[in-house]
Amino acid sequence: VANINCYITQMLAASLGLKLFDVSRRILMYTKETDEYKRIYAVCRGTFPIHELCGTMTALLLARRDVVGDNLPQWKIIGPAVFLHAMANFRGMKPIFKWNSSTPWSEMQINRLKKDDNGYIWKQLIPQTYSKLVWMTILFRVFGFCIKNYYLVGRQAMKRTTTYSGKLYAFNAKLQTDAMLKKTKND
Repeated sequence: VANINCYITQMLAASLGLKLFDVSRRILMYTKETDEYKRIYAVCRGTFPIHELCGTMTALLLARRDVVGDNLPQWKIIGPAVFLHAMANFRGMKPIFKWNSSTPWSEMQINRLKKDDNGYIWKQLIPQTYSKLVWMTILFRVFGFCIKNYYLVGRQAMKRTTTYSGKLYAFNAKLQTDAMLKKTKND
């Protein structure tokens, strides 16, 4: 296999399927007649790309192992996605005994905004902004990691099948040389 798109496509399909079932399960928990924010909750819950980023990271590391030939242990393939998903879960998770509550916005840490005496809502947003900016920065960095590695692994896979076709040892030597140069450049 010279193309890593099949890895990305399959993992994104699996991630979107998991996301669909997770969002559906969470929405179906809010079945009381007084629960009027189901649709807003579904849209807000669907905007966080946690499942997609985790699936893409795992697919890229699998492609690096299978297509490029890097020797990656299983924990290095699954570990970053598990860590990111755990951070997302602990960011907005409620204890198990409160899973069937009627406040879905508390899972995503979206507080209900109320106008104060002066009618200003923005005063409530300022204390919450820093943690949300940090979380968005983490998500954008992971997205950048995925884009960078998509092109890097794709180029390496193409070189392996075209330039270094039948020359596995030369390709492995090039990968090791690049890794050593990268380490000396960082030091």
